[in-house]
Amino acid sequence: MQNRIDAQFYSSKYLVKGKVEFDNGLDYIRLGELGSNFSYGTPPYGHICDEGVPYLRIPDIEDDFFLSNSNLAFIDKEYHMKNIKNEVKAGDILFRIKGQLGQALVVPQKLSNSHTGSSFLRFTPKSINPYFLVCYLNSSFGRNQINRKQSNSIIQYLNMDDITSIRVPIPSPEIQEYIGDKVRKAEELREEAKRLKKEVEEIIYKKLNNIELEDEKNYTVNFIKEKDVFERIDSEYYKEKYFILQKQLESKGFVLKTLDKLCDSNIYNGKTYKTTNEKRKYMNIGVGELGDWFIVGNEDKYIDENINTRHLIDKYSIVWGNSAHLAKYIGEKVNINLERNLYVSTTEITCIKPNLDKINPYYLFLYMKSNWGYYQIQRTVKGMTAHSYPGDISRIIVPILDFSLEELDIMKNAVELGYKYINKSKQLIQEAKQDVEDLIEGNFDMSKIKVNN
Repeated sequence: MQNRIDAQFYSSKYLVKGKVEFDNGLDYIRLGELGSNFSYGTPPYGHICDEGVPYLRIPDIEDDFFLSNSNLAFIDKEYHMKNIKNEVKAGDILFRIKGQLGQALVVPQKLSNSHTGSSFLRFTPKSINPYFLVCYLNSSFGRNQINRKQSNSIIQYLNMDDITSIRVPIPSPEIQEYIGDKVRKAEELREEAKRLKKEVEEIIYKKLNNIELEDEKNYTVNFIKEKDVFERIDSEYYKEKYFILQKQLESKGFVLKTLDKLCDSNIYNGKTYKTTNEKRKYMNIGVGELGDWFIVGNEDKYIDENINTRHLIDKYSIVWGNSAHLAKYIGEKVNINLERNLYVSTTEITCIKPNLDKINPYYLFLYMKSNWGYYQIQRTVKGMTAHSYPGDISRIIVPILDFSLEELDIMKNAVELGYKYINKSKQLIQEAKQDVEDLIEGNFDMSKIKVNN
């Protein structure tokens, strides 16, 4: 018995896993003894700025294990120096204390000297591989301890004693390194995928660099040529800024094609099907399954009924969300599909299927992801509840650019290799998580370490 008297604390779902850890023969040490400099982050009210010291927040978490620097917030240096105890170094660990309690992440080198957000407790690990430690804390056994400690709370919360009293298994340094290296390598693969993305995006931006996107201006009147008018009668669609973009593209000598011509009118919104978490042939893909560049399959959304194959997302098809509570989110995430006969779009997803004889699919994907593509997707949005429809999307214009063979190879490699690296990264994380489960349950295969060495 411990100093808790609430029945939930002694629920069988916690005790069963706890007994496995008690009986497995591994040495355990309290988290408080495995780290130093434990401190909570503080909310920087009034100190957020456009440039300064990176301020780490929950939105900076990627795929549960990693911190991203793609959309950072910043605080002023003066506030950072006054609260220097909240500065993190590479290798420190952030422990989430809001929302998904106990989620743990290693601070990467690129975010060393950042400031801890108020959603985290930070500490510096010692005498343990930090990547192994976060893998344990994020495992079902680590989660079991964390969930048990806050089980009697209406508001999800863990105090310092709750956190520092978490028991952590201490296997041999070789096992820690073997499991931890998988997480570290997964992080490296993700960074390489990002490097490839940045390299290829620069090619597109250099070719379109002088094409400016005009900010919102209030025009008293705008005269529209008859050839530019079609079924839309709302003034938003015919704002001068969209015609200025077209004129700029034409003035540079680019040939302009509409999406319906480049896709042979294969532009559609999908269908939402009945789903199950039992494995089936197809997955239904909604806005929640859109990643940064690639679709993220959801094993809770296998389709549990017959489908219309028209809704299958073909290889090289490009997709984005077509509805949102705020218009700005439509087209924010554009993905390319590199799987064949697996995903089916829901009604909230627009899919375009490029004709590969008419346009390079990698370029079309990168263009639709760019500011110029997003700008035009936003033009198609209409209605009080913000929707975008295939008929409007079909009229989006795409400049046909000339690329060298080297540039085409860079585009292909960025997409294809980037996809390969992201998938390998996910595989390594799954393997590391399974290794931890096997270790705790006494099923870890030591021969894998010998092979690895």
